[in-house]
Amino acid sequence: MSAATTRHSLRRAPRVIDQISRWLGRVVALIGLVFLLAPALAIVVMSFANDARISFPPKRWGFERYVEVFTSGTWGRPTMLSIEIGLWAGALALLVALPLVFALKRSTLPGKGLFEGSAIAPLVIPVAAYAVGLYGVFAQLGLLGEKVGVILAHSVYALPLVVIVLSTSLEQIAPDLELAAMTMGASRLKAWLTITLRLLMPSLLAGFLMGFITSFDEAVLITFLGGVGLVTLPKYIFDSVQYAVDPAITAIATLLMFVTTALMLLATTLRKGKK
Repeated sequence: MSAATTRHSLRRAPRVIDQISRWLGRVVALIGLVFLLAPALAIVVMSFANDARISFPPKRWGFERYVEVFTSGTWGRPTMLSIEIGLWAGALALLVALPLVFALKRSTLPGKGLFEGSAIAPLVIPVAAYAVGLYGVFAQLGLLGEKVGVILAHSVYALPLVVIVLSTSLEQIAPDLELAAMTMGASRLKAWLTITLRLLMPSLLAGFLMGFITSFDEAVLITFLGGVGLVTLPKYIFDSVQYAVDPAITAIATLLMFVTTALMLLATTLRKGKK
């Protein structure tokens, strides 16, 4: 083999390795995408079946399961309870996150890193461990099986995402705008309310939606803290699968996926629109 041929082979080898790496990456990404989406697509397909039991593929197609969800009267109460808890949890998380984010991003508060780390800590703590800890605390406070206790737990659980949404948005609002208003006679509070808070409004709604979705989809905390009297929609679905497989869960799961996806897209659109 000549020297020129050897140099050509050496130059070509990295390109071949790059091409193989790219194709392997695409294959792995495709496998991951199929692994994530296939169960969801299977649920959607099975929700349009009229069979007596859950089966794939369906033998008879129709909308009986959706009709059952809206007419049986068994899904309405858990759904309304999930919405109520989600609204309260999203609002409380927002009320806590907003002054916290202002203090972290617009002040010289000492130990800001510690406060910020504490705010997002529930995001990295396993929810089961968090639920066990809250179970012990709520047992002492008499909050087990109480709606107030579940709302507080969901609010803390939703707080990290709301803080992250508001923090990233507030960082993109230049403090110079507030300084300009203050040089024209406005107080700091008025500058915050009339300029910063106004620009932050889409992100506030996005943060509220993120908190609501986090609470609405949560099934572990309600299992530990809700007792037998509080049954949210995720817990009702879990109980239905565990004790008696109701085919209507495929319809309610499909509706849940579409509603959650729509809310996530709305929150993302609000944040992008703000930019």
